[in-house]
Amino acid sequence: MKTLTTLLYIPMLLLVGINSYGQSTNPGLMNATIHKTFSVEENGVEKAYNIKVMEHRNYPMAFDKSDQKTESRNRDSKPALVTKLIAVDSNNDKEYEHYMVLKYRRSVTDDFSVMATDKGFAVKVKDRTMKYFVKEGIYFIDNKDQDFFTVEEFKEIG
Repeated sequence: MKTLTTLLYIPMLLLVGINSYGQSTNPGLMNATIHKTFSVEENGVEKAYNIKVMEHRNYPMAFDKSDQKTESRNRDSKPALVTKLIAVDSNNDKEYEHYMVLKYRRSVTDDFSVMATDKGFAVKVKDRTMKYFVKEGIYFIDNKDQDFFTVEEFKEIG
């Protein structure tokens, strides 16, 4: 059932993305990929796991409404919507691959980093943190950061 939901979810994301791209005025886009390998100790043995972070930023642009309609109008910048697809390959489950879609609004001073922890890894944006526990396959966000991050999880047959 989860696989069926995932298969329906992906085309919907594409349709929403294409539709919103066509309706935006002069968007700025950025795509990037980060690969990291960490290890976690399990029963006295260190096991490696890989994460791949694919980032997409959409910088919406619109003309400043206070300007008169002239040829050289100023643009009104808005915070970028950052979407990160995080693929976790821990080799614990041979049948499924674990993915997370992490979204947040970016400000100019935000720094994104992925750091190893004792039980997995942590995603840190400015002073906000999301922790992922590799063995359990779950994530945790502090209550104060619940309104900043949006996380959607899915598994894919790999």
